[in-house]
Amino acid sequence: MYRDIAHAVYRRGQDSMDGYEMPGWGWAFVVLDILIFLPLVLLVNYSFQHLFPTLAIVEDPSPPAYEPVSLNEDTQSLAEENAPLADEAARAGSEARLITSSIRSTYRTVTSVSGWRSLFRGLGCYVSLTFSTLFVYGILSAFLPALIAGPLSALALVQLYTAWTHIVISTPSSKRFWQRLPPFKKAFQATALPVAMYFFAIEVASYVPKLLAWGMAMNLPEQPGTIPQGDKNDIWKGVVVLVVSFVLHIFLVIPTQVILTRVQASLLPEEDDTIVPFDRSFQGKVEPAIVGGKGFVTVKDAWLSFSRASWVRLVKLYAKIFAASFALGLLWVAVLVPELLLIIKHSKKIE
Repeated sequence: MYRDIAHAVYRRGQDSMDGYEMPGWGWAFVVLDILIFLPLVLLVNYSFQHLFPTLAIVEDPSPPAYEPVSLNEDTQSLAEENAPLADEAARAGSEARLITSSIRSTYRTVTSVSGWRSLFRGLGCYVSLTFSTLFVYGILSAFLPALIAGPLSALALVQLYTAWTHIVISTPSSKRFWQRLPPFKKAFQATALPVAMYFFAIEVASYVPKLLAWGMAMNLPEQPGTIPQGDKNDIWKGVVVLVVSFVLHIFLVIPTQVILTRVQASLLPEEDDTIVPFDRSFQGKVEPAIVGGKGFVTVKDAWLSFSRASWVRLVKLYAKIFAASFALGLLWVAVLVPELLLIIKHSKKIE
């Protein structure tokens, strides 16, 4: 909502400046806003919303009471000062000591790997899979409904989605992300069902609130970035839509994301170490392919091996991430509106 308001304010500011020349120092504001807000937007929208939850989903709440020795010299920084270690969580015996129990401890662990750059680990792969998904979705959506085109697009790119998860949860590697793609057959066999479940859930969580708003005759924006002409009844209608959206995400999207992420993580090669404690056997439910097993966790076992305490920890983390996102949005509006008003005030009319 705050983004729509900001966009609407910006557009109205632009409209009011038709026939006016913006002062030269106005461009300094634009550049300064980009320099300040772009890193913050990346941090919140990528690191907080994607990277941190992935680590929370795969972290083992009962790691062994010792710190595994890494064979990779480049990853020794994991054991440097202030880096939470696996044995800390085991000795503490409480959820509060887990690495992903807070944004702060997760941040410290991630940055202990290779500094601030670790906050954007896997970003190249993420950008690639995003554009690839949009490209495939654009083709399929031309003749298929979104509820089907979305999951099918992701199924075609299961290797990229799995590789991104592996990059995020593991210690740095000299390989490029395309060199870490798992075999398509194995990735598809393991993740096809959870991928379809997850992306179908995303489409449902997006479609149902819109359908509900339409059914309640709620005034919606005619175009993105505009504020519709509403009435007082739109307030409670908006609250209902927002609550339904939250419920769908908590009870539909997040559970399917947990299943998908844990199944993808079970495909992590043995030679790759993880930056958080990770139970590769999933409580003894995964049998290596070399001894006749599937070599990955099933949807059922991925669900059952995720404890109630882990669910509570993940939901709390998402609540904190939402609060951080909302705070960033408010800050954006608080800075943008006064700047626009100041620029408009000092703009000169073009003769």
